[in-house]
Amino acid sequence: MRAVVVKKPGPPDVLELVNDWPAPALRDGEVLVRQTSTSVNPVDYKIREGAFPAKMPKVLGGDVSGVVADSKAKEFKKGDRVIALTFGYHWDYQEYGSYADFTASKKEWLAKVTDKFPLETGGGVPLVSLTAMQALQSGGAPKPGARVLIQGGSGGVGHFALQLAKVHFKAYVVATGGPKNQELMQELGADETVDYTKEDFAQKYKDQPFDVIVDPIGGEVENKSYTVLAPGGTYAHIYNEKTNPKNAEEAKAKWTEGRKYTLTLVQPNGAQLEIIAGYMEQGKVRLLVEKEYTLEQIRDAQVHAEKGHVRGKVVVKVNA
Repeated sequence: MRAVVVKKPGPPDVLELVNDWPAPALRDGEVLVRQTSTSVNPVDYKIREGAFPAKMPKVLGGDVSGVVADSKAKEFKKGDRVIALTFGYHWDYQEYGSYADFTASKKEWLAKVTDKFPLETGGGVPLVSLTAMQALQSGGAPKPGARVLIQGGSGGVGHFALQLAKVHFKAYVVATGGPKNQELMQELGADETVDYTKEDFAQKYKDQPFDVIVDPIGGEVENKSYTVLAPGGTYAHIYNEKTNPKNAEEAKAKWTEGRKYTLTLVQPNGAQLEIIAGYMEQGKVRLLVEKEYTLEQIRDAQVHAEKGHVRGKVVVKVNA
């Protein structure tokens, strides 16, 4: 089968599309999926660059969207439409990446979807939507009406966090973003938006703190976020290259009144994906796709994603 293989860390040129990579051999409880689409996540190009100590050679990617080709799990049969996040995204996992014609998934990682779900772009959904869901409830599920701040509300994780906070948790949502994304974030359901080029959210909301803050950005944004966290609130940090454990320890040492710091490194979860896919099939949540590439264009796809400030996701079509 075709697969994108990384044999050594380096620039995009190390991404090699081969035609003879062995298809996964299923074990009990696993499902073989013929990939329709996948996507590029920051962890993918960070692994390629050597930022994480990955075992190589490695087929990158954990986002799955396609049709069951074979199954050793009674819950799934050939022809089922499915999505999943597998541990293929993780640097320590070498078995089944999703930058390939076929990938394998454990049954508990899979979610069935109907024909209303767009498999051709659905590969953009699993990692970012699960990250958003898990971050939002990392300190306990927000209560209806809770004040939630989403940093980077038009990005991959951010645009799902914004929508899920509104649709699933019934929260009052404030989202930050650039000037070109203010209207978009409002369309996605934000009650208020902040243009970070014109306003300082920490000053604007110093007297209106938040019950939950989801931050996939870090750095200065992280430190400012601490200042607008309500008593009993959760600052939900998304693991990324700016993650600094020292920041967390210093913050927790100063905090009082039950404030919490959580660190989200996404975990596969088919049950949560079924909930998210259901909202998408009902038209209540949507995936933003900035650009689509083919598997043959994987180098260009990663270069595009690496430039940053992506609106939604960069999707890679495999067998569309």
